[in-house]
Amino acid sequence: MSLRRRLVELSLLRLDIDRWAVIYLVMTVIYAALSPGVFLSPWKLAAVHAGIGLAVWFVPPWLRGRRHWAPRLLGEIYLPMLFPLFYAELEHLGLIFFAFEDSLDPALIALEEAIFGFQPALEWSRIWPWPWFHELMEFAYFSYYFLSLIFIGLIFRSRDLPADERWGAVRAYVRDLGATMLICYTLYSVLPAWGPKYFRAGYIEVDGWIFTRIMLHIHENGALLGAAFPSSHVAASFIPWWHVWQRFPRHRWWMTTIFVLLCMSTVYCRYHYVVDVAAGLGLAALVILLGHALGTSARDRLARPFRRARGYLEKKAPRSGDRGAS
Repeated sequence: MSLRRRLVELSLLRLDIDRWAVIYLVMTVIYAALSPGVFLSPWKLAAVHAGIGLAVWFVPPWLRGRRHWAPRLLGEIYLPMLFPLFYAELEHLGLIFFAFEDSLDPALIALEEAIFGFQPALEWSRIWPWPWFHELMEFAYFSYYFLSLIFIGLIFRSRDLPADERWGAVRAYVRDLGATMLICYTLYSVLPAWGPKYFRAGYIEVDGWIFTRIMLHIHENGALLGAAFPSSHVAASFIPWWHVWQRFPRHRWWMTTIFVLLCMSTVYCRYHYVVDVAAGLGLAALVILLGHALGTSARDRLARPFRRARGYLEKKAPRSGDRGAS
């Protein structure tokens, strides 16, 4: 097989989410070039991003063309595996446009006080100082880390979803999740907000047990200042909730329960302001609407006019019975 033919086949398997990931990688290198002193090794960052960009451009399309399900699945879900790297880089990217002390928190606090007359993130835990409720909230917040795995598992274990629709369901899900997170990371670079836990309020005073300790450990060792608005926890969790709601009606009740508790936990545990939650919901809803309209690749958009034309012609075509009656 010629190299040209291989490249054409790869281009047919390349999705828009691959292009968006490469654009994000290029954008963040440009950010670093605007303020080279922020990164200790901006050229190293450029080299790493170039390598990842080339891999994203060629490897996932190649994996999607494999017959075995394992490499094909990896080609579909690779992007969320890059999120920890993108998140870690925000520690530096968030300093390019704003100084460390400058953030949106005063404006967000003023907006909340104008709406509610107080800060819900501060007052809620004071009104309900119950360890059992705090533990429930921390569990709900932690559920963010496994909701995607649950949804992927539901797709491949479901008897209600035809086998030929499963890969399309995975692809649509990763498209919405990937776009949501890439937008969040981009916004965190230009609109930094610490959130109530770090800006002014401090850790919640209410004690808890297992998940309280787990989340405390996570935030003491991996928390990032400047990634609060909009809430990626809410935005990214909206995606599996919506796709479960659309495809698996029998699982709506427990997914909705977890999602509602997760949204509550972001405020009760002082991870986010209420306006962060609202912004996360709005962002996820917008991404889903646009994702449904655009599809997963340019081929989807090019095929629509032909599908519409074919449907129009089929409607207009005379039936055999009509011809016989004339």
